[in-house]
Amino acid sequence: MSAMREELHALVDRLPDDRVQPVLALVRENLETAGRRERALAIMERVQERMRGVTGVDEELDRLREGARG
Repeated sequence: MSAMREELHALVDRLPDDRVQPVLALVRENLETAGRRERALAIMERVQERMRGVTGVDEELDRLREGARG
């Protein structure tokens, strides 16, 4: 186990039970968000590969990526 995981484990062990649920909710939300982002990027990469050579596709996908961040 990495040092950061050990620290997280130790900190969670010190929390009272009523404070664990909000921490779990944050971790779960982070995992769900990361999973959605990874799936979306994989889809965009497949689309970009299939559309390679079509005028304007790379620029449009870049625009969509940037728009999602702003």
